Amino acid sequence: MIEDLKTRLNELKAEIETASDDERDSLMEHVEQAALALEAQGASVPGWAKALIASRVDENVEDMFDNMPV
Repeated sequence: MIEDLKTRLNELKAEIETASDDERDSLMEHVEQAALALEAQGASVPGWAKALIASRVDENVEDMFDNMPV
């Protein structure tokens, strides 16, 4: 199962590289789910996946502050 999850993550990485913004959001949901499943199995999550997830969190936080009145 761990190898299946790692394979799926690599497939998602390739799909994200060519995806539109809307498709990318959907694919990122799958990356997060696969990463959580790997962690639940006690396996390590690839660094590129952690970086993608972290950048998505950063984008969401920035979006919250962009809409705050000054």
